[in-house]
Amino acid sequence: MTYKNIDVYNLIKPEILKLRKIGIDTANLDCRLLLSESLDRYETIYNHQNIYISEKEMKKFKNLIQQRLSGKPVSRIINKRSFWKKEFELNDATLDPRSDSETLIETVIECYPEKLECLKIIDLGSGTGCLGLSLLGEYPCSKVSFFDTSKKSLEMVKTNAQNFDLLERSKYINLDWNFRDWHKKLLKIENNMKYDIAISNPPYIPTKDIKILTKEVKKYDPFIALNGGKDGLDSYRSIFFNLSNIIKSNGKVFFEIGKGQENDVTKIAIKHGLFPKEYKKDLSGVTRVIIFGIK
Repeated sequence: MTYKNIDVYNLIKPEILKLRKIGIDTANLDCRLLLSESLDRYETIYNHQNIYISEKEMKKFKNLIQQRLSGKPVSRIINKRSFWKKEFELNDATLDPRSDSETLIETVIECYPEKLECLKIIDLGSGTGCLGLSLLGEYPCSKVSFFDTSKKSLEMVKTNAQNFDLLERSKYINLDWNFRDWHKKLLKIENNMKYDIAISNPPYIPTKDIKILTKEVKKYDPFIALNGGKDGLDSYRSIFFNLSNIIKSNGKVFFEIGKGQENDVTKIAIKHGLFPKEYKKDLSGVTRVIIFGIK
């Protein structure tokens, strides 16, 4: 196989211009990530580097650029996304992890600064496992139960747990919170052991608003992971209905919410015996996480 020695920036410059022309602000980074993928390199390539690339690898790079030009997110092209301190694999059954959700990790750490605590945590609607696995990385003596209605999603959590050597402290529970008595099945699986912490980033987009989301979101994130029902609050109603039954009396609940949903979500929680302790904002100044305690 013949390899050409080439300057990275000279190679990707025409592709950067194509991506910028259609309004992609991250064109330079996207090109470097896709080039790294084409060369099967784990680390990101930089503009100033020189690389050796074959015709086959060049063809793969051009193909990946075409996918990006069609509107497909880089994370969906390479099936990976960086979140907190790790790189998570994802599939078409999982929501693409967002940096806004790191606010939830930061909030838990603020509330539980002692990293050697033995916490029993449940990650409700676990997706890739980015929330629960990130916490397992921070709390080496703790365990997380990953709860999701999608078996394919739970398989992705297992894959990520294996990649991070966290399988032994992970448990996978295939249940649906839309069933009225889901907490009874859950407690049976857990031998009636309740949780110190519940975390969740449930679907919270009103159904009618999904069609106006960016193409990268509405086309490539699973509908079930976005759809919060008519007012965006269906999942909160279903979860809060039984949540106080599975949390220890001194436990805490950390929920991500959509912009402007804090009052409505709080009302639902209070109705079911959970009370707000604190509201946390993300880097954009949007209230993103609510901490609840048990009545």
